[in-house]
Amino acid sequence: MSRQIFSSSSRRRAFTLVELLVVIAIIGILVGLLLPAVQAAREAARRMSCSNNVKQISLSVANHESAFKKLPHSGQCGSTGSTTTVYMIHSTATLLLPYIEQQSVYNQFDFTTNSIAHYGASPSGNAFSTPSGCLIHRSSKGKAFDDPTHPSGQLAAQTQISTYVCPSTPLDAGTRDPVNRLGGIDYMFIDLSDIDHRVGSPTYGARTPSTDPQLAEMRVSGMLDCEGSRLASTIDGTSNTVLVIEDAGRANPAVTKFGALSARRTPVSTPAFPVNAMGGGSNGRHMYAWADADAVTNGYSGPSNTIAPGSRTAMINNYGNIIGGPPECLWSVNNCGPNDEPFAFHGAGANAGFGDGSVKFLSANTDGVVLKWMVGRNDSRTYEMPE
Repeated sequence: MSRQIFSSSSRRRAFTLVELLVVIAIIGILVGLLLPAVQAAREAARRMSCSNNVKQISLSVANHESAFKKLPHSGQCGSTGSTTTVYMIHSTATLLLPYIEQQSVYNQFDFTTNSIAHYGASPSGNAFSTPSGCLIHRSSKGKAFDDPTHPSGQLAAQTQISTYVCPSTPLDAGTRDPVNRLGGIDYMFIDLSDIDHRVGSPTYGARTPSTDPQLAEMRVSGMLDCEGSRLASTIDGTSNTVLVIEDAGRANPAVTKFGALSARRTPVSTPAFPVNAMGGGSNGRHMYAWADADAVTNGYSGPSNTIAPGSRTAMINNYGNIIGGPPECLWSVNNCGPNDEPFAFHGAGANAGFGDGSVKFLSANTDGVVLKWMVGRNDSRTYEMPE
């Protein structure tokens, strides 16, 4: 009888259950260590892309001045925070389209129609009031993007412009505006700031009350206006003055936690893209769309609608710790969170573009009054951010 002899080295032994569990545990630990690093790398890339958008927008403003010998208008002509704000027909972002390789989109808009006559506006102070309740600037030209008689403008406004969207924002075209799918914007030009800088004042660092007799003294003007300013108008120096800053995460009012209503009206009485307005009606402003002048330029005032016990002190990323905001300053309330205030989803701060085309990342700890001086173009106060 033959006998087969197997050496011990030729035998194969399977993993025991304990050994498998140990291997799985080690893999889990490695994944746990690597995942934050991967997420951080992805956010760094998104933040860099966002910074590049800010730079492109800043440079487009300079290119506009080179072509027209004046800066683009601010679209929102002196933000008052109320229905007394005066508007141009088109937003600043619309005017900049040719300088960010979007000439074909720009060509779809109407820039020649006599707006005052077309909308039946009547004189109201230095502006003209439309039957819809919108104040338009005396030099306004063209038809609004949401004008039913301007279908090409409606199509253009639905274009998603990557330069106007920060990839860190947790909204895409569908979730930002599931109703009309208008192209969104995550950046804003600052028209003015009315933050109280009087040391010892009960509203120091917050919005100056509209009834304050020194309100005019508390206001500083940004680089853009509706009167044909130039880069040379920035007496404080373009390298010292914030031109544009992140204002990310705004959405259609129908979007829970992100959307907010505007008290201000479009010049169109029956708009092609109806949206509810504060106080009723369906001709409110689209505070999230790059084609709307009310979205692209705003005042810097801080969370002025915060209720007790919240603070109204102005800061970057106000009430940004909870998506949707805390009860005292819900993001659905104007000036809370991302609605019309400097806000980004980078956690530690926001990207800001300066008048000379440079971009700096401003810390969320930046003093609100300091940022006000950085916004003002001719307040004779400058502040150099550390690199």
